[in-house]
Amino acid sequence: MIIREHRPEDFERLFQIDQAAFVPALAYSRAELQYYVLARRSKTLVAEVEGEVVGFVNARCAQRGWGMVTTLDVVPGWQRQGIGGKLMAAIEEWLAEQGVRVVALETPADEGGARQFYERHGYQLGGRVRGYYHGRLDAFSMVKRLGAGRPE
Repeated sequence: MIIREHRPEDFERLFQIDQAAFVPALAYSRAELQYYVLARRSKTLVAEVEGEVVGFVNARCAQRGWGMVTTLDVVPGWQRQGIGGKLMAAIEEWLAEQGVRVVALETPADEGGARQFYERHGYQLGGRVRGYYHGRLDAFSMVKRLGAGRPE
């Protein structure tokens, strides 16, 4: 497996992965995903196995030492094989290089597996955001301090 920066020609595959990895209430529209992939001060990394993109992560630098993981997607058949963890480590490394000290993300409140994944990778529960997903589904806000110590 290799992790590399996304290329413009990867976009359709990224969209397919997002649609497959999430239920419709959570998946991004084509326009939303394109916005995040092309956003200023953001980066999208892909995981590729034998020439096939099997997962990706997108994050952006916010302000004053904060970063935000927008999405982490792995093709359902490739999940639970360490790909998500490697993508998270790579994007956190990039964020740290950009001066980010604290990373935040949201994950569905009704999906225990994702929350446990992020907790295993050092994220702490920050709270519950009511109606985060299209005004219908709640999310957990999670944070991680890059390096030693607790989130600010």
